[in-house]
Amino acid sequence: MKVETKVGLLALVSIIMVMAFAYAMGFISPFSNTKELNVMFNFAGGIEEGSPVRVMGIKVGKVKSITFDPEFKMATGEEVKLRLTITVDKKAWTSVRKDSKFFINLAGVIGEKFLEISPGSAAAGEFAAGEYVRGEDPPRIDQLLSQGYGLAGKMIEILEKNEGSVTSTLKQMDALVTNFNRTLVLLDKTTKNPEISRLLNNSIKISDDLAYFTSNLRSKKAEDTYDLVHKLLFRLEPLDGPAIKQFLQKEGVRARIF
Repeated sequence: MKVETKVGLLALVSIIMVMAFAYAMGFISPFSNTKELNVMFNFAGGIEEGSPVRVMGIKVGKVKSITFDPEFKMATGEEVKLRLTITVDKKAWTSVRKDSKFFINLAGVIGEKFLEISPGSAAAGEFAAGEYVRGEDPPRIDQLLSQGYGLAGKMIEILEKNEGSVTSTLKQMDALVTNFNRTLVLLDKTTKNPEISRLLNNSIKISDDLAYFTSNLRSKKAEDTYDLVHKLLFRLEPLDGPAIKQFLQKEGVRARIF
């Protein structure tokens, strides 16, 4: 075999191996079984091309490309300047609906960034391939840290300006807790005193007797007695003193009474 033939075969084998490696790594897909979708962000949070795309935690695609598009506007008129073109397997495409949410997430504390898609409802329609959708911008760590430093600075400033008031408040709280503890100790000692215990028992008995008495007053018999007394007093009301005195002076009445 000629040297030129060997070199040609070696080059061909090298090309085939490179293409096989590229296909295995997902760089080329001659028999693509995916659909593309454009997700728009104003802040991507460090995600990169080739980052995985997951639906319900399962990898279903990847970020194909990241493009800056300063002139782009959503249908609502919002300006969104960063376009992530993602690929999604056709087997998972039906889970991505019009009401799905697109988040940039982090695997673990220091893991890789990935694009998370929340599954939509069956009532919402499916996306068309190549359609544009708005993603949820991730929080910026630098802004959170800046706001945290600002809040801490304001708290320190308030404490420095009101140092006397804060110290006085803490002293009052300490005194209040001390007095409360003393009150609890005093109550504990009081409950162990036999005279106090007897007084409490007697008070409970008196309260029970009053409850029994008042319950009898609410009975039907008590109500009838009250009505009878009311009627008797109503009949005696028109009588005056001279009439009663004349009545009692009669011999027959006096004899019956005395």
